[in-house]
Amino acid sequence: MDLALQLEKEMSLRVQTVNEAVEAYLSEISLPQVESMLELRKSMLYSATNGGKRFRPVLSLLVADLFGASAERVLPFAIAVEMIHTYSLIHDDLPCMDNDDIRRGKPTNHKVYGEDFALLAGDALLTEAFFLLADKYGDTSHLSATLIKLLSEAAGLRGMVGGQAIDLRAGKKRFTLEELTQLHLLKTGALIRVAAEGAAIIAGARPTQIESLRKFGEGLGLAFQVADDILDHGEKDQDARSFTGILGMEPTKDYLRNLSSEIRAELHKVSGQAPLLEYLIDFNQNRSH
Repeated sequence: MDLALQLEKEMSLRVQTVNEAVEAYLSEISLPQVESMLELRKSMLYSATNGGKRFRPVLSLLVADLFGASAERVLPFAIAVEMIHTYSLIHDDLPCMDNDDIRRGKPTNHKVYGEDFALLAGDALLTEAFFLLADKYGDTSHLSATLIKLLSEAAGLRGMVGGQAIDLRAGKKRFTLEELTQLHLLKTGALIRVAAEGAAIIAGARPTQIESLRKFGEGLGLAFQVADDILDHGEKDQDARSFTGILGMEPTKDYLRNLSSEIRAELHKVSGQAPLLEYLIDFNQNRSH
């Protein structure tokens, strides 16, 4: 089989593993047979099982693979990261935020379940993520506390939420390259960074390896946004809020190539044999959607 097809197949298997694990976890939460609570679970499942690349949890599984850690060991953490990502999408789509009606080809959560239950579904997914970490890694209290601290940092004021705040209040401000980079390191990069870093910690990586994978994840998150801006060129305000608007189209492509090389170098500090993680770099650099 062609190497690219083999890698794509391996990635698809991991996406399937994540899909099944997310649905199983949320479906099996023990709840009183109260109609409103069961409806809330349906709202959570509606968004959590609505496809997507599963970029973050698959990244966690691939990092665990580097160190020979089992998927079962890292899956709870990967699911927690994905639940937080899903909560952020539900809230982003609300009328008070981006006011979007469609997500991945389907009506957004609030269009199906109402704004009140969409808000609660996001809240529940966020909270459940930390319950899961405490529950599944509580046998090693230090590990549980470390993961909760890392994920809190990445998801909250110091990370994703802080980046969203900057974005919401930016108005028509023209960002410098440094300001835009900082925005996306927080808003997008932080959760991708922690997906790699947390998995490395669970897998028992050395501190220098954890640091390299932290930088790898952070850079990959930024590269993901740069690629998005290239793909979206001409479809949104390109003057103030995108890499192509600040740098221009061709310099942005050069920026992505250089960034991808830097990410690969960080990965090679950990392992020169990580074809699936290198596939993520190449996939992002060459993707068409």
